[in-house]
Amino acid sequence: MDVMILTKIIKFKDKFYDDIINGSKTQTMRMPRSRIDVNPGDQVIGVFKNKRDVLLQIRKTGYKYFKSINDHDAELEGFDNAEELKKELLEIYKDYQIIDNNRFYYYQFEFLEVL
Repeated sequence: MDVMILTKIIKFKDKFYDDIINGSKTQTMRMPRSRIDVNPGDQVIGVFKNKRDVLLQIRKTGYKYFKSINDHDAELEGFDNAEELKKELLEIYKDYQIIDNNRFYYYQFEFLEVL
């Protein structure tokens, strides 16, 4: 009997590739429309437009409101502070009217290998 393995993917911008490989980016945040159904311990494939895929292991998931994003989140995301991270999220989701009470789902992960 063949076993089918369903692998979930997380898409990233190419600019985050090196930060993921070197471990300075260990979290990604997504709006509900981009939410990924994963649990701690799951392995996922990080996909980039012009870079090699990477294997990641999910460590922690949850959500927080846009207004609650803090400097610790920014550090996990590879940014210097919360304002930089919020600016990036506003750019990524520029087609949406983001308000303080918008939920952002976070996925903390560990880089395992380049595929």
